Amino acid sequence: MNREIALSIALTLLGATAAAGQQTAFDQKNGAASSHFDFVGGYNLVRANAPPGDCGCFAMNGGFAGGQLNLSRWMGIAGEFSAGHASHISSLGQDLTLTTFMGGPRVSWPRYRAVPFGEFLVGGARGSGSYFPSATSSSTSATSLAYASGGGLDFNLNDRFSLRAFDAKFLHTGFPNGVNSSQRQLQIGVGIVMHFGGPGSAMPAAAPIISKSPRHLSLSCSVSNQLVAAGQPVHIMGETSLDPDIYPVAYNWSTSGGEIHGDGSAITIDTAGLKPGTYQVDGRASLSSNSSNSSSCKVTFEITSAGDARDQILTTKFAAPPSGSYDEGAREHLRDLFFNYDQADLRPDAMSAIREDAAYLIAHPGINLTIAGYADERGSAEYNLALGMERATATRDALASIGVTASRIHVISYGKERSFCSDDEESCYQQNRRAQLLPEAQ
Repeated sequence: MNREIALSIALTLLGATAAAGQQTAFDQKNGAASSHFDFVGGYNLVRANAPPGDCGCFAMNGGFAGGQLNLSRWMGIAGEFSAGHASHISSLGQDLTLTTFMGGPRVSWPRYRAVPFGEFLVGGARGSGSYFPSATSSSTSATSLAYASGGGLDFNLNDRFSLRAFDAKFLHTGFPNGVNSSQRQLQIGVGIVMHFGGPGSAMPAAAPIISKSPRHLSLSCSVSNQLVAAGQPVHIMGETSLDPDIYPVAYNWSTSGGEIHGDGSAITIDTAGLKPGTYQVDGRASLSSNSSNSSSCKVTFEITSAGDARDQILTTKFAAPPSGSYDEGAREHLRDLFFNYDQADLRPDAMSAIREDAAYLIAHPGINLTIAGYADERGSAEYNLALGMERATATRDALASIGVTASRIHVISYGKERSFCSDDEESCYQQNRRAQLLPEAQ
């Protein structure tokens, strides 16, 4: 078998295998394609054989036109007509005009731009204006069964037009030639494909299409420190039900007291000068692409009176550690907790440390504890203060859930302000992502 035959069969098998292997994936991702019709036309070059031999000794120039009824994204029924002409194809001086009319299945592997395909076509061929000898006579024209197998590549220009970059086929005909009545030819074509019917037929998506405007957006708000003394900052976090990387969201905030700093999903309220009382913060989030799709939330914080006993158990930020020195002996028995990047959830190793810390604190009920939350240097100061507080609070809540009295625990956050390590590498960042347990001296 010559190289042209092997190449065309390989192209057909490759196209069929790829399309069949992708059928389920495309059906699940995009659903069944609407039936549509493609029309194609272009230029053909045929490396042909001349009767009576099998020489592959001349080229024919011509054109082709065809259509394809698409049954699905990967399967269609194609029909094609081609015509070519060559002059003085042998020493006898005769010409040859070759026409073919064939049809058959074509399988495709639709991608976003490139669409490889394989095909097998069967039909008839007619040669005219030449010399076709038989055992007893000859004629200037003849007809023959023809079949072609091969494949090619379409490149989508837009949803209505594609460029047929190439279509390479092995073409077999059986015209009488006085020797073996068999001709094997390599047929190569390029052209333009036009798509009719079926929205988006030329450019199927390579992944599920996500709606730019989902049905509903919801917003929830949280306050990290609800009871504060005047002058201490209050950190507010907003979280939507949608992935902000896919659906950009715009935020608007208002407060009944204090001054708002920052924007986006995390803000800080400056409480300087506020009188004791309860204040409300209102948040609103809306899709950047559709402002009517929005949601609101509200949270409150309370400014306490100076000397209020409750201040002793408040969750605070920027607060200095309690007066007095820390119990270094007890400190040796307590393990700090470490966190993943931008996370405040306790890792398995942190839960192991929590159990050991809780056992020691329960066995020594006279020890009070300060938990300081820290973050690495990446991110804004305001964001890292809030993140440090979340880590410290998560540590306190975990200790309390095991049996440590919550009133024994003070929680503060230093964010990225008091780092344990200053090198610009991950091992250093990890040292700074911690909740530090500081036992107070008795």
